Amino acid sequence: MKTCRSAAYAWRAAASSAALAVLLASQAALAQQAQAEAAESKDDSEIIVTAQRREQTLTSVPQAVQGISGETLLRSGVTDIGQAISLVPSATTGATIGAGSTTYQIRAIAASETDGDPAVGYYLDNFAFTMPGRPYAPVAAFYDLKRVEVLRGPSGTLYGLGSIGGTIKVLTNDPELDRNAASVRASGNLVTGGKPGYSSDVMVNLPLVTDKVALRGVITYKRTGGYADIIPTGVKNDNYATSFTGRVKLLAKPTDNLTIRLSAWRNNTKQNWSDRITFADPASIDQRFGEALSDYWLFSGDVEYDLGFATLQSSTGHIKNTVISNNGGFIPGIGNFSSLWPLTTHNFNEDVRLTSSGKGPLQYIVGFFYQKGDTFGGQTVQLPDFVVAPGVLGFNTVNDRNQLFSQGWAVYGEATYAAFDRKLDITVGGRYYKEKRRFEENSQLEIAGGVIPNRSTTRSSNSTFNPRFNLAYHAPGGGLLYVEAAKGFRSGAISSASIVGASNAVLGVNLSNISPPDTLWNYEAGLKWALFNNTVQVELAAYYVDWPRAQIELSPALQTIVAQVGDVRGHGIEPSITWRTPVQGLTLNFNGNFNSTTIHNVAAPIVAKIPQLREGNQLPGTAKTTFNLGGTYNREIGPDGLELRLNARYSYRSRQQSIFNGVYAPFNGIGYVRASIGTDRWEAGIFSDNVGNTVGPLNRPGGQNQIVYPRTIGISIEGKF
Repeated sequence: MKTCRSAAYAWRAAASSAALAVLLASQAALAQQAQAEAAESKDDSEIIVTAQRREQTLTSVPQAVQGISGETLLRSGVTDIGQAISLVPSATTGATIGAGSTTYQIRAIAASETDGDPAVGYYLDNFAFTMPGRPYAPVAAFYDLKRVEVLRGPSGTLYGLGSIGGTIKVLTNDPELDRNAASVRASGNLVTGGKPGYSSDVMVNLPLVTDKVALRGVITYKRTGGYADIIPTGVKNDNYATSFTGRVKLLAKPTDNLTIRLSAWRNNTKQNWSDRITFADPASIDQRFGEALSDYWLFSGDVEYDLGFATLQSSTGHIKNTVISNNGGFIPGIGNFSSLWPLTTHNFNEDVRLTSSGKGPLQYIVGFFYQKGDTFGGQTVQLPDFVVAPGVLGFNTVNDRNQLFSQGWAVYGEATYAAFDRKLDITVGGRYYKEKRRFEENSQLEIAGGVIPNRSTTRSSNSTFNPRFNLAYHAPGGGLLYVEAAKGFRSGAISSASIVGASNAVLGVNLSNISPPDTLWNYEAGLKWALFNNTVQVELAAYYVDWPRAQIELSPALQTIVAQVGDVRGHGIEPSITWRTPVQGLTLNFNGNFNSTTIHNVAAPIVAKIPQLREGNQLPGTAKTTFNLGGTYNREIGPDGLELRLNARYSYRSRQQSIFNGVYAPFNGIGYVRASIGTDRWEAGIFSDNVGNTVGPLNRPGGQNQIVYPRTIGISIEGKF
């Protein structure tokens, strides 16, 4: 009954939002008509996205989607996923230990910092990036990208497991078949209170057989200057990082109907110490040692064959990914500690789909997905000083060498029918997913000098069906109104039986170490409208989420577990407006998310030990408010297309509570500015990130601080050949 009432409430909210949208749109249409004699303004930069697994203009997709072109990313100085998040309404950084161990969240759907599967789906081109049992996002350099797409809200029907909060797609440029091309970029920066950093990027495009075969390669090297002092060693600014990323893509078109893309990705990112800072101001680390590593090889292949009535596509990929997070030192209230956390993942997936290509009223996609992967490794923790009671030494060593195996398959499909002279699009879709997991635990717990080994095998088998329903109305004047109900899911977690047992003893409950899949329903209404001769673009989405028996990461016994803890319910709005002002070349934009995402029905003994899970509290690890303000100004100032280009933005995130100890990280406001001159062939500029040198922590994972990178001031140059 509770779910039914939630659904009814959601649909009433959606209907009210839709009615309000119609009223606003009608008034806007009248205002647009009043401006009909103004000079016409054509948007030649309309972004094409593939959110529905087919190419569509961004404004015609009846979903909350952010599409950011590679050119926009370049001009904004965005070089990785973490920086791109600052451009997306409702998307924020969750937590990080260091290189390769960062999590992100969309619409305040967050579940874990280090354990469990992600609440956001990640795609590198068409490869579904995932680490079974870990929530980490990929490390990917953004030079020479086609675009980044961010789907806000669950997208389980077309994108599968992990997409309960949304999906982030990183799409790279294809090789050009008809010309040689190259580009280079270099930048350097000074860091307030830290050491300088620099980066360099190279792209080369080579046709091998004219109009048939071409190769495109990209290499990026980056050194991030350290900014934190190491207290035990006395070395200043020692948490620097170096990153090498590269990718090669081969494009072949042996016939007009057949297209083949073969790609290889390489990443090696090393960090001294970590991003978890003991003291935020001044930034300092009270640890004896620390390091982080992200290292992967990814190979993928895409084959497309045009059948005329449809396109048959196959996407195949395999990744070997190693993530290491090691550190040790002192935590107040706990004592000295040592944590060694190496993880290695192998993952293979295959996606075969048939996508209609006709121009009739019915469009469809049907597909089959297969995934097989494993994650090996665990955390070795030593706590030589930990005392649970006067005279009673607590556990002082946990040694995990565990392996999680995952194998799953899915069939999915979605169809859209354009009715009433193509004014109304009716979309129905669904995905059936079945997965088997096996967790082989090989751990050892030392308590007060005694050794307790644990060797066991735990198996689970789960399935879930995830439908999507969408109605979209194409209004006169170019507006789009839509309502949607969609279900997302992520895999069920298997935690260590021994650690769950220790956690149950601390909490006084009986949590299981096996969780069924997380499922989340999202009910949404939205509009997209272009006004005043396309000089103003407005988007608005209102949503309600129902996430029963949510899997949440807890650390009651100083070791993390993932368990079904309580129910999460949330609602929010996401406004977005872009204004091409009367000042030629000046564009202003605003977008944001305002939500209430709360936890309910948590067992009283758990709340007594973890009060941040009390009834009605904002879900820990999430922010109620995020918004972005930005502006760009481009003006021709000389011959041969010489332009002045100015870019500025401000990103705000409200305070965020730690699930570990309930401590709040304060609100953050971060500014970015860029100025450059250039043509289509070259550019030279200056920039500053974190202009105001915001110091306050982004969040406080694991009882420590993750802070904003200090203010940087730098220069960059780029040339295209």
